[in-house]
Amino acid sequence: MWEPVGPLPAHVYWKRRWLALVSVIAFFVVIGFSVAALTRPTPTPGPTDEVTSRAANSSALPSGSSAASGARSTDAALDPTTGTSSAVPSDDAPLSATGVPIGTSAPGTTTSGGTSAASAEGGPVSTTDESKRPDDTPRASVPVPPTEPAPPTGPPPCTNDMIAVGAEIDAPQHKVGDRPELRLTVVNISNQACVRDLDGALQEIVVWDRPITTRLWSSNDCVNPSTQDLRTLVPGQPVAFEVTWSGLSSNPGCTAARTRLPSGDYTLLTRVADKISGPTYFTLTPA
Repeated sequence: MWEPVGPLPAHVYWKRRWLALVSVIAFFVVIGFSVAALTRPTPTPGPTDEVTSRAANSSALPSGSSAASGARSTDAALDPTTGTSSAVPSDDAPLSATGVPIGTSAPGTTTSGGTSAASAEGGPVSTTDESKRPDDTPRASVPVPPTEPAPPTGPPPCTNDMIAVGAEIDAPQHKVGDRPELRLTVVNISNQACVRDLDGALQEIVVWDRPITTRLWSSNDCVNPSTQDLRTLVPGQPVAFEVTWSGLSSNPGCTAARTRLPSGDYTLLTRVADKISGPTYFTLTPA
């Protein structure tokens, strides 16, 4: 029974037996590895793994967030005298996501009006709505050169030279505790229609002291302003966005207690991306 019997040579039957034996052994080896893999316990992430994961994810944070504000960088900042942007290294002052130096006034500081700031108005979370929204109030057209038809490929992108950005307030004087309406305006001053991204994250309305030295409040500090708004700007036709300001201070990320701004003289600036408006001045009087 052990010796091969058949019409073929004996070595043929021996080869067949060895192949069958190798196949059986390989089958059981594969089964063994599969069972070991399925029964192996899943490792639980330890503190070191969590720290490594957070460090890897921190690269996705915006440059103005608190976790990334310590990194050395160069951003665009408002030039108070010219209304244009300039490069400022972050070693001199931490920059917000918009490139504006963080200079939020703290309780006890003094404004140009000579009055010390009031005490903190609660924690960083405000119950007031300071979201920017479109202002559809009809506005007078701005004089522009004779318009030209759009090219066959469609309106081109609006460059900074093709638009003007403005800052408006509903009244030049308010009492402390009022909720002024602040507006950002954009108008195409060129002679042809053009397309501009007016995403809310690219817009900013900022209150400064006067003279312009300390950044006191921004429309982007406490509200996530991102929107989808790629629109065609008609020459001479203004587009406006407004926000109801609570009259409180803020800092990037809304992490600090907000304070009621005291009576004094203030400056309003706005921007769309790196196109910055000229200053608009207003006053807060005692309540």
